Amino acid sequence: MSLVTDAYLLQLWKAAQAASDAEAPGRTFWNQVLSKYIFVGKEYVVASEEPPSSANNKRRVDIIVKYFEPPNYSIRILCFVEAKRLNADLSMIDEVEHQAFDACAGYLSTNKLQHIYAMTTIGTRARLWIYRPDSDYLEPLFGSQDLSDRSAYVEAHSSDAQKLTEGFHQMKNMPPTSKVSTGKSGAVIAPSSHAQSSTASTSATSTQAAASQWVWDEERKRYRYFNHATKQWVWQEK
Repeated sequence: MSLVTDAYLLQLWKAAQAASDAEAPGRTFWNQVLSKYIFVGKEYVVASEEPPSSANNKRRVDIIVKYFEPPNYSIRILCFVEAKRLNADLSMIDEVEHQAFDACAGYLSTNKLQHIYAMTTIGTRARLWIYRPDSDYLEPLFGSQDLSDRSAYVEAHSSDAQKLTEGFHQMKNMPPTSKVSTGKSGAVIAPSSHAQSSTASTSATSTQAAASQWVWDEERKRYRYFNHATKQWVWQEK
């Protein structure tokens, strides 16, 4: 399903198509999409032209999506967005992906998180990524595993944009939350040593917890993680 769902976004999309050799129209389009249609709750902040970290305050990232991490509502970065023009050549695609990688790596060097997300755009096309500490590259959330692959960029105004929607959903449901506590093996464990499934009790161990990050559920006021083996959410006991 297309991300362009009304006349407002359609006008911004058309403007970006008409100015394929300019970066600003595409960046404006994505700023509107992210701030008004995707990350719309008061728990999110969509900022522009800000440094990726206090250690690199001379650098500017095109768009940064932030969120408030419960229970203390600390401000965390969810996703770095770097943009290039619609008719970007291969060298520009290389550059925009390196810029996103640099922002992610710099942020995780001073923030002990399990991952951070990135988004790179060329005009109204985009790729979504995840970056893990000490990795040498960004990992695509979907599609081709190749870097600098123009064909892997998904057009916002197309049926393929469902892939972007699913990626945004993952960002919301598995944010780069701070580690709750760490055992000797480095496995992330819940605040409580016992956990329960939403449908049945489970014998999940800290090893399983390490594979799936605990995240805070604001509605239920409890931590949870997704057990990929049982295909169920595992909840921290109250």
